[in-house]
Amino acid sequence: MTLRRRTVLSMLSVVAISGGVCTLIGGHLLWRYLGREAENRVQQDLNAAREFYDHRLEAMAAALQYTALGERFSEAVAAAETGYLAPRLAAVRRSAALDLLYVADAQGRVIHRAHRPQASGDSVADDRLVREVLQGGGVTSGTMLVPVETLEKEDPSLAERARIRILPTPKAVPSDSTELDAGMMLCAAGPVFGPGGRLVGVLRAGTLLSRNYELVDQVQNTVFRGEQYAGKPLGTATVFQDDVRISTNVLREDGSRAIGTRVSAEVHDHVLRQGKDWLGRAWVVNDWYVSAYAPITDVDRKSIGMLYVGVLQRKFRDVALNTLVTFALVTLAGLLAAGLVAWKLADSVSRPVRALVAASEAVARGDFSGTVPVSSSGEISALMRTFNAMANSLRERDELLKQRTRLQLTRSERLAAVGRLAAGVAHEINNPLTGVLTFSHMLLRNAPENSQQKEDIEAIIDATGRCRDIVRGLLNFSRQNEPQKSLSSLNEVLRRALNLTRNQARLNRIAVVEDMDADLPHLVIDPNQIQEVAVNVILNAIDAMPDGGTLTVRTRAAAQDSGAAEGERAAGPSGEARPAGPPGRWAEFEIADTGCGIPPENLEHIMDPFFTTKPPGKGTGLGLAISYGIVTEHGGQIRVASELNRGTMVTVRLPVAPKEKADEDEAAHTRGG
Repeated sequence: MTLRRRTVLSMLSVVAISGGVCTLIGGHLLWRYLGREAENRVQQDLNAAREFYDHRLEAMAAALQYTALGERFSEAVAAAETGYLAPRLAAVRRSAALDLLYVADAQGRVIHRAHRPQASGDSVADDRLVREVLQGGGVTSGTMLVPVETLEKEDPSLAERARIRILPTPKAVPSDSTELDAGMMLCAAGPVFGPGGRLVGVLRAGTLLSRNYELVDQVQNTVFRGEQYAGKPLGTATVFQDDVRISTNVLREDGSRAIGTRVSAEVHDHVLRQGKDWLGRAWVVNDWYVSAYAPITDVDRKSIGMLYVGVLQRKFRDVALNTLVTFALVTLAGLLAAGLVAWKLADSVSRPVRALVAASEAVARGDFSGTVPVSSSGEISALMRTFNAMANSLRERDELLKQRTRLQLTRSERLAAVGRLAAGVAHEINNPLTGVLTFSHMLLRNAPENSQQKEDIEAIIDATGRCRDIVRGLLNFSRQNEPQKSLSSLNEVLRRALNLTRNQARLNRIAVVEDMDADLPHLVIDPNQIQEVAVNVILNAIDAMPDGGTLTVRTRAAAQDSGAAEGERAAGPSGEARPAGPPGRWAEFEIADTGCGIPPENLEHIMDPFFTTKPPGKGTGLGLAISYGIVTEHGGQIRVASELNRGTMVTVRLPVAPKEKADEDEAAHTRGG
């Protein structure tokens, strides 16, 4: 491809990328803005629906209160004059659109039912609202669940409306119920007082919400003004009994109301169980809506249903898509203009670039000494100067890389020499230390009690013991002890390590969480050495949580070694990254704490011998170095990930032996046992 074409394509790419990024960012911001506007609108619509709902209750209570205030009405109730009560209650029932209306005497016995004039004389004293009025309460109202059996006694048609078949709904809470056994009703009750303020009766009213579409259609027609979009209502409203739609203008594909369908488990848990409003994008029957849900509570403040309002999301999505199309057309126009300009610029650039091509070929062969003569002016001149600077920079970086490589090799050789020296010194010191400890213990037995001599000898024993521990750590670090491998359970090894440290964790108020993979294969390992690794890491985790926290120990199987993940360090001494092993089957365990974490500048050195951030006397700096040696001897890896003030996670990965090797070790273990 010629330089001219590359220049044109480059400029077109810049314009395309810029326009694309602007389009994406603008579309994202627009979508967020429209989403917020939609949610704000739905929240306001839900508040309006609540007002309608509460107004229905208030209107019902006001109708009862107004009716009970009539002097002639109270006299008729006291005298049980059904001839006067019947037309009066019938008029109230029609004007207030009530499904249930009756008056009872002061003992709770029904005098007259407006919805069933032929039924009277039964007692309703056990009704929740009637009982409250009889006990001296005033006008009260609220939402109640009324069993179907009770509705059957009041009016069989009400019971038939309340029996709603529950339809299977994706994403709903699993349920064995197939039909609702109660109806949700707006209820009110008020006292009827006679002369002298004496209670002579109770007025009781109710409106069944099941299959009653007056409220939801009022919300749709008033709030959304009946607006349609893409052949569907723009806004919908629903009354739920528990999580079942009992009154809705959400339509199925066949155009019928979606009575009996249910809400998703997420909304059910948030609204009904937690009693909170829910606002967001939700799939409602057959389309996406920006939805808002609010709990409906009964007279005892218990959540028994939900009030829903939703706006069709498709309208907001189409507005965003149309805007994105406009952005895309503007970008295409910019591409055409940029192509014409680029074609002219490429023609003026191609000639002096040939010299740069020849010099670039020399650099590609490793010759960084050549430079390009700066003979032109403008951008080409700047490009030539930049090329010369680049060649100089490459030459300097090449020299720097060689120096760093030499330093790294020197450091590795020094570390190897320290390991050999540590092994020799440890062997030389170990025997004299044993003699010092032996004779010190003999002197301690003969020392007088509570004497300065005894204190001095104990100090000698303590200091000598610490020296012995350091020497033993040096021996382990230099890997003079050969592991005694056998077929072992990694889970059991970790449980033994936890048992050794559990008391210390309890004293530090640390909660221990175990997450062991029960199907983890057995490993051919030295269980004592792997246990030592786990104990070292657990003790470091406990020290990192002086004020308490959580210690998590987890095991799992891994299909192959994927190397260190982002934010982790597969570390060896001096921060040397351990290369990933060959693909295979692995088992690994993680030990995570919620402690103070490791500073990034220390993370590269945590495996170095004698490196420690603990105060003097609290650590030797050999624990993780020894652990690294043990895991390396087993052909495994240690990875450390840490964040300040959030905790540290140490992952130890060990290879799973081939099946033939595991079978041989298991047979040998069985014979030895």
